[in-house]
Amino acid sequence: MTVPNPSRRLKVRLAAILTFAIIAAVVAWRSASVPQRPLCAAGRHEERDAAGKLVRITHTECVR
Repeated sequence: MTVPNPSRRLKVRLAAILTFAIIAAVVAWRSASVPQRPLCAAGRHEERDAAGKLVRITHTECVR
């Protein structure tokens, strides 16, 4: 049996490390938390002024 050339062994080791680094970067990029839109909450929302008087009523409908 012959022992592989040290430069070839180094190239294989560097290729393996580079492959793992690329895979780790892709996994981190894909699993990064992306701010998502808030879920739609259908219903009625009442807005009041500082005195507590009803100013506006807003109805919300969710379309899927």
